[in-house]
Formats: sequence, C-alpha cells, structure tokens
Amino acid sequence: MAHDRQNNVTKRKRGRPKTNRGNADRISSLPDSVLCHILSYIPTKHVVATSVIAKRWKNVWTAVPNLSFDDRLCLRPPASTYVPLRGFADFVHTVLLRTNPAKIGKFSLYCSRPTNLARFYDWIATALMREVGEIQLYLGQQSRVELPEAIYSAACLKVLTLDSDFSIQVPSSGTCFPCVKILSVRLENPNKSVTENLFCSCPSLEELSVTCELHDDTPPPNLIISSATLKTCKLIVRSEDMLFREVDYMLTITAPKLESLEIYSDLLGSFVMHDLHSLKIVKLDIMHAEWAQVDPYRAIQLLAGINSCKYLYLSAGIMSSVELHRNGGRTDRMASTANRAKKLTELGKSCPAQEQFGWLESDFDVPHCLVHTVKNIEIKGVQGDEDERPLLKYLLQFAAAMEKMLMWAKASVPKENRANLRESILQLPRASMKTTIEIK
Repeated sequence: MAHDRQNNVTKRKRGRPKTNRGNADRISSLPDSVLCHILSYIPTKHVVATSVIAKRWKNVWTAVPNLSFDDRLCLRPPASTYVPLRGFADFVHTVLLRTNPAKIGKFSLYCSRPTNLARFYDWIATALMREVGEIQLYLGQQSRVELPEAIYSAACLKVLTLDSDFSIQVPSSGTCFPCVKILSVRLENPNKSVTENLFCSCPSLEELSVTCELHDDTPPPNLIISSATLKTCKLIVRSEDMLFREVDYMLTITAPKLESLEIYSDLLGSFVMHDLHSLKIVKLDIMHAEWAQVDPYRAIQLLAGINSCKYLYLSAGIMSSVELHRNGGRTDRMASTANRAKKLTELGKSCPAQEQFGWLESDFDVPHCLVHTVKNIEIKGVQGDEDERPLLKYLLQFAAAMEKMLMWAKASVPKENRANLRESILQLPRASMKTTIEIK
C-alpha cells in the first residue's frame, strides 16, 4: 500500500511541467516595434542603458523613434550652474549618430546649463532631416538664443514647444511654422514684431499656449492673435512689481473657430475680441486690486467680447473690477447681495448663452446675473463661513434652471464639517427642488 502511494506521488511529480526560467522574461520576447514603443516614453539616457540587460537588448535602443535628452539626469553635475555638463553634448551627438529610425517622432532637449550653440544647431538640423514631428526645447543660456532658421519652414513639424525664451524672427514671407498645429511658447519682454506678427502667421495652428513675462525695463507688448484655424488658446501673463503702476498691455483675438479660451494674468490688460462665435469654455483668472491704476471697465469689455460661451469660469478679480466700475472706481463692501445682483443685470443681458458658471475663488464678488440661465454652478474655496451663506442663498433662490451645484471645500475643512454644511444648505429655499447639491 505504501509502495503504491509512493508511485502515485512520483507520477504526479513527473507529470508536472518543468519550469524554464528562460521563459520568465516575457518582455524580451516582444517584437522590436513593441519594445521601441514602450521605450519611447522614458528619457533617452535610460533607454540607452537597456543595452546592457542582455544580448537581445543590445541594439533595440537605436530604433526608438522618440529622443529625450535632459542634463538634469546627470549624476554628478558641477556645483556652478554656469558650467556646462561634461559629456552631455557628446552623448546627444553619439545617440543621434547611432540611432537609425527613418523618422524621429519627438525630439526633446532640456539643457539647464549653457551648451555649445553650434552643436545645438547641428542637433536640430539632424532632427529636421529625419522629419521630426515634434520638438520641445529648453536652453539655460544667459542670453536669448536665435531659433534655428530651418524650424520656421519645416513641413514635417506638427508640434513645437519652446520652454525657454528664444529670439524669434517672423519670416518676411509672412508664413511661420506652416504645418505646426500645436504651438507653445515662452516670451520674456518680447518685442512688437513677435507679439504682433507671430500668432497671425501660422496657417495650420489649432492649439496655442503663450506664457508672457513682463518687466519694468521695456514697454508691455500688444499681443495679436488672428487665426482661422485656432481652436484652443491659453495665455499666461506674469509681471514684476506692476500692480502699483499704470500698465497698458493689449490682447486682441480674432478666431472664428476658437472653442476654448483661458487667460491667467497678474494684470488687467486691455482686451479686444472679434468673431469668437464658436466659444464653448472660457476661464478668466485675472487679478485686479482696488489700488491698481487701470480702468476697471476693461473687465466689462472683455466679458462682452465672449458673450457666446456656454461655460464661464471667473476669478474674484474680474468681478471686483466690474463692481469698481459700477461704483465709480470704489468698492462698497457693505452693499447687499441683492444690490450687487442689480448692478450686474445689464452685463447679464449681453451673456445669454451661458449654461455653466464657475467661480475660481470664494468671495462675495460673484456675477449673479449669470445664474438666470446656468445649469451648473461650481464654487471653489468654500470654508463654510457665515458670510458665504447670503451668496449660496441667493443662487439657490433665483437659479431656476440650475441642475447641479458643486462646491469644493478648502483642504482645511474637516469632512464632518462638509457634511454639516451640505445639510444646512439643503434647508435653504430653492427655486428648483431638482437641483442636486454636492460638496467635495
């Protein structure tokens, strides 16, 4: 009996398939095309390092279509940020020399320290010769660098991101970046030839992102954006100590196909909007202090120019500007919520299409005129204070078309307080009992 049991155990052991440890590396068995696709998402330094894994990986990295070079990955950088990294330029040159994809999908270069500009221009020329589709550049030079001339007319380039301040010369032909659909640029004290011509010269542009840094030593620019193809536009204007003096930068947008507009600005500039008939989403986070020497009527002009949008997000700075204008240049903090609503009624008549109103900051200055047609209201920065209740009461009482009110509490508000806040809000009278109230 014992002998039979032993035989059965032996048979079961013999019947088990033997584990081949060599088959455990399933990644190495994937086709080169799949491996290259996976490796295209990580920095090139790490991609090249895979060549030492095994013989199978020795030359895989040479076919990866995306190249991403970042000198911040250097293990022992020099103490001074003004000293170039030893070996980094040689590494970029060697990779470009040894890689062999017919087309480069993306070329990304981040040099936090000064680099040899002659080599930099050679790298860009090599990428363009291999029909690169996307270029992303950052150079930590001490002075503005001329953008390589070949980029202006490259037919292969679809996405261009300039994360540092380059010297851009709009071609005399009037056409710049002919096939670029997505453009992101950073401008520091730009000259008028760039701000008034660049964003009118890109015939294929669909997405635009501009970061403009202004300083006291040069006049603020006039930004002109005119495009028949533009669908998404994001503008960030930063300043240095400009809140206490007269500032007069201007933004003019003419874009009949524009669907999304975002403006984040430290300054209330002068805004002129033309033919924005396709607008769906507008986000305006613009600062304006009571002491600023800028005509607050600019806020009303801006809102009048975007009156076809359906989703509107406003900061308290915009609404305080509106109230300053209505009060003849002064704010009246003792004004009641109802009086503020009456002051903004005229503005609401020019914005009949809004369906959602988002408020970027929790404050009293909220455009009550917009609640008559909105379906969704979103308020950020709620604390549950008593001075917030008049606003919430007004919105619930008169927003008859509202379907949902979403409130984002500050991180400092405990969860139990949020639950209590929701219960207290539910006790307020509502124009529509179908309105759902949610606090996050």
